[in-house]
Amino acid sequence: MKTILLSILSIGLALVACNKYEPTLGPAPSAADAEFTMTVSAANENIIELSANNPNIQCVWDFGNGSKAQGANVSASYPYAGTYTIKLTVFGKGGSRSSSQQVTIANDDFGLLNNPYYTILTGGISGPGFKVWVVDSAASGHMGVGPDPESALGPTPEWWAAGPNEKPGCGLYNDQYVFHLNGFKLDMITNGDVYLHNSLAASFPGSYQNLGDFTAPFDNQMNESWLLTEDGDPTITISGNAFLGFYTGPRVYRILSATDSTLHLQYGHHEGGLKWYVKLKTQ
Repeated sequence: MKTILLSILSIGLALVACNKYEPTLGPAPSAADAEFTMTVSAANENIIELSANNPNIQCVWDFGNGSKAQGANVSASYPYAGTYTIKLTVFGKGGSRSSSQQVTIANDDFGLLNNPYYTILTGGISGPGFKVWVVDSAASGHMGVGPDPESALGPTPEWWAAGPNEKPGCGLYNDQYVFHLNGFKLDMITNGDVYLHNSLAASFPGSYQNLGDFTAPFDNQMNESWLLTEDGDPTITISGNAFLGFYTGPRVYRILSATDSTLHLQYGHHEGGLKWYVKLKTQ
């Protein structure tokens, strides 16, 4: 009887092995799925209305001016004259496909820069066109960490918050972040070093342990870009190798509060599970 059962089991296992399940993701988006139309807004010739050919697919837009958006129907604003390449990438179960078109904006329209966050970050069109920010070292909680996802306490560094001037000489307090309005450029002036999470030290040659984490030599990162997104919670995305405050990997910063002279930001961790916080002030 045991021999018969073992034989049946062996046959069953063999059938399973011979009929291995091969999952399929489905077809990739077609070239037609990635096509889109452009229409000049009736309200303002510096605003372009964009519509994806297939509204039933995930759409990600790059407006060519430093801004991005998601959705089948979006609007792109161009304060400055010039020729821009608009790129649409659509995503399906089997992959992605992109297409691009160019748009030429004939004239400047600085009125499009009258966004309150633009004014806070850069001083706005009536100011010098840039603003310098630094970590607010004298503020309690100028650096801190809490859980991801957030607890019932909300966006707050409930696990640890730095006291005033708790991290001197680590490369955090002497960094400067210059937000420019023209072209949405960002200069990160490091003065030679930065402060970063210990799990990232191996990626920074010459790093050394300092006050619980690591300080590392790091050059200035000039002429990078910043992007403001206001879908839901407003966020700032930093391009290239630049970043704000204590470095943990991600470069997308949720704006928790903002005034003309202060910024309170939340951002993630490259390994997940943590939300970090930084307070900036104008210099």
